[in-house]
Amino acid sequence: MSSYFDKSLKAVGLAATVAIVGVLSLACSGPAQGYKVTDDDLLTAEQCIDNNTAGSVESFEEDLVAEGLVNTELNKIPITRGMCEEIIERTPGGSPIARAAVVGNLTQELQIIKESMEDASGKDVNGDGMINAEDNKTADSASFAAAHAAQTALRRAPEEGSTDGGGVGELNVEPAAYLQDVVQGQYPDGGGGGGSESPTPTDGGGGGRGGGTESPTPTDGGGGGKATATASATASATANAGGGDGGGGGGVEGAQTTALPSREHARTNASRAAREEGADKEAAAAGGQCAATVGLADVTLHLLHGRSAFDPPAKKLHWKDRDRTQVVMTPNAGAPIEHLKQELDQAEGPVKDEADCMQLENQMEALFITDDALDITLLDKRKKEVPPENPITWTWDIFASEMGQHPLYLNVRAPVYSPKQGGGFRAVAQNPPLFDDNITVNATGWEVFTNFVASHLAVLVPSLLTILTAIVILFVLPWWRRRHQPRELRDPSSGAS
Repeated sequence: MSSYFDKSLKAVGLAATVAIVGVLSLACSGPAQGYKVTDDDLLTAEQCIDNNTAGSVESFEEDLVAEGLVNTELNKIPITRGMCEEIIERTPGGSPIARAAVVGNLTQELQIIKESMEDASGKDVNGDGMINAEDNKTADSASFAAAHAAQTALRRAPEEGSTDGGGVGELNVEPAAYLQDVVQGQYPDGGGGGGSESPTPTDGGGGGRGGGTESPTPTDGGGGGKATATASATASATANAGGGDGGGGGGVEGAQTTALPSREHARTNASRAAREEGADKEAAAAGGQCAATVGLADVTLHLLHGRSAFDPPAKKLHWKDRDRTQVVMTPNAGAPIEHLKQELDQAEGPVKDEADCMQLENQMEALFITDDALDITLLDKRKKEVPPENPITWTWDIFASEMGQHPLYLNVRAPVYSPKQGGGFRAVAQNPPLFDDNITVNATGWEVFTNFVASHLAVLVPSLLTILTAIVILFVLPWWRRRHQPRELRDPSSGAS
């Protein structure tokens, strides 16, 4: 009986111990949080792009890091599935390179917003009185929620009419006649053009699509007939997208009278989204301020993109041919940047200091991203001041050095400064992009053969010498020996009858 009693007592004690441990575990962990991210929700930026895009981004990763589009290899950047959806949403129909540029933008803005929230709340982001790993998780999810809400509000601003005296679409208005005059003004002679082989930047010749000058000026001469037509077509499309009348040459003044979308609307939406993810009042307010600033900066850059004309390269080139391409940005294109600064100076709501979490510089850069099969030479300075006294131009020579199909993406970006992260770059949201396509380089059969021989000469020469040596040893040497072998002396008496 005592043995049975002892066993029962042990069983009850074990059950009580398990129950106590379970209760303590629940008490320490607290209720389940909706913002927790599991391993199943994580993937790399490279996986996100490759799974949702035709083509792979892997072959471009070194160039993307070298050019500063991303801060490390894409397979080392962990993102959530929600972030992946945001990347795809911002680049409808985008190429791997275009989406990689958005990865750089998104990771940059999330870090800046997160740091704003941590500074405002003393790193107690969820407001529970303790600073621990849960605050970091809350900051991650709340910063993404705020960024998404701000970007969505600004994208929908023209449809909902939530603007301060104007619409984002209206700022895209730039009369086609004006952009056409910009390009024509660089070549007052109406000079030649047409040939794919371009002269050097200093000869002022008439070859090439965009003229043969480093930085076109009225004294350069040169051709550019196609650039005019392209600029007119690009500007017409821009004006139509903007919804403006496009009438009256030189209508820059009219284009600058409209305003950016409402920053306040984006701020309140972003703050509300951060609160819903568990951020306390101060952290959410700071996140909303910063997210609205970043979103409005993106809109500003998009407006500058809308004030540019592009003379694209030919999509088909013959092997070893050259082509010239050029981007022209209109005078006073920096007006949206000045307007953005005014908006930030007049920021309202709590934690107004966080409205300066990212500042847009008065400069722009343009660069091509491609593989090593196209040799691209920039004929101008890479970084240009905005606004300048004259139109901004970037001109490139493209040399078709290898045959095949080669992707080419024109990335336009602006330097930005964050008090918390220092200097950096932000890619311009291009929808549609100025150029995001493939260049096909063709050659004749004889050119393919001669190129193969020339490129494999180091291997072919030893092989040919080996074959020739074998032929000499097997065939020529025996023949030579037989040919030069001395004949046997004949006996004179053998011929007598």
